[in-house]
Amino acid sequence: MAEFPALPIWTDAYIADTQHLTNEEHGVYLRLLMFAWRSTNCSLPDSDKRLALMVGVTDKKWRTLKPNVMVFWDLEGGTYTQKKLTNTRRAVAKKSEDNRIRAERRWNGNSLILNDTGDAVAYAGTMLNPMPNASYPKPKQVRVKVTTDVVTKNSRGTRWKSEDEIPASWIMWAEDESFDQVMIMREANKFPDYWAGISGSKGVKLDWQATWRNWIRTAAQRTQQKPGNVIGFDREAVAREMEKIRNAKKSKI
Repeated sequence: MAEFPALPIWTDAYIADTQHLTNEEHGVYLRLLMFAWRSTNCSLPDSDKRLALMVGVTDKKWRTLKPNVMVFWDLEGGTYTQKKLTNTRRAVAKKSEDNRIRAERRWNGNSLILNDTGDAVAYAGTMLNPMPNASYPKPKQVRVKVTTDVVTKNSRGTRWKSEDEIPASWIMWAEDESFDQVMIMREANKFPDYWAGISGSKGVKLDWQATWRNWIRTAAQRTQQKPGNVIGFDREAVAREMEKIRNAKKSKI
């Protein structure tokens, strides 16, 4: 697949500039635009034989089509280029790179550290490649809260209260399902805050454990999570926190 499969076409400009072309010449010109767009330097070779092969005509036929079709191209250094097409590709490449950087900043925005007692805590990280001398506000630390109690079901549904904690058995279920430990702890931070803030009927659930299972599965699909593939977290801190939760669950049995 080409690096940028979609070719932007400025329809008004195209129609205005190519009204004199026959239908056959339109097809040839569009194919050349596509071949140039797919090339690494957005250009065409200065070779009649290769150009004829690109558009699917004989050498003789190409010689009759070339005068009207190649008038839109500039020949320099053994290649045909088109200024507008080149500028459009550069703009698309820049937008793609900007989107990639923004995505990296979003996914690198959370990490886990240890507090003074050795517990794993989550905080919002800094930007990608921060300025070395810049000052940033102290990150807010949020403890991963768990309980060994079982969340009871209610036939009419219940809300998640701000003081509610995720049962250790829920964490262990996610680990038993082979989800990444870091992802589990990240979502364990987000889940209580999110649902405690949801008002209306959307915040009422009949089975919160099922809601948690769906939450984890959705998070894994969203990030295309694979074991060992979550970045921006202290894995040793996560492992220690998971061990504490595992031991807490065992002591309850």
